[in-house]
Amino acid sequence: MSFLEASLEIVTMESAQAEVLKTKAELMQPDELELAREISRQLYLALEPFFPAAGIAAPQIGIGKAVFIFSWNRDPKNFEVVINPSFIPVGEEKVEEWESCFSAILKTGVRHSAKIARYEKIQVKYMNQEGVMIEKILEGFAAKVFQHEYDHLQGCVNITRPDAEVKSFNTDAEYKTFMIEVKKQDAKRYTSS
Repeated sequence: MSFLEASLEIVTMESAQAEVLKTKAELMQPDELELAREISRQLYLALEPFFPAAGIAAPQIGIGKAVFIFSWNRDPKNFEVVINPSFIPVGEEKVEEWESCFSAILKTGVRHSAKIARYEKIQVKYMNQEGVMIEKILEGFAAKVFQHEYDHLQGCVNITRPDAEVKSFNTDAEYKTFMIEVKKQDAKRYTSS
């Protein structure tokens, strides 16, 4: 068993490992591509029980490295591996929408969502799992998810952002009903990356 296989439980803000969520992730070095691939496999396995899902970052499984996976439409077939990402906005337009985060679902049963203004269109740059540098434009839901996962690499959970409007739910039923509506709104903004 590799050291990563023990990390499949998602780290929440109340976990013993919560400090990793508040710490900027380390960039992957050129000689760490195989490690980045292993991290991406572990991210997929950690997220699999929650499919369909939009993405997850390495700090969310206790690994402080700059790696995440995301899907432009929550379909597992469309997950992309992102290593050492950066982005710049394309224009000033922002869209304010609700988003959820696996690290903001607490064992006490309380679940949180955050309404955050994110850039509608961004130019991204990152390395994929083959070591190829990717540069492209993302917009809509894909841009939202990329920015959400990027925040994790910067040591930020969405509900801790100073600009976040936070909504809390005490029951699964309340939360699930709310998220059905959020996902309907998100689906209107799916744009293939």
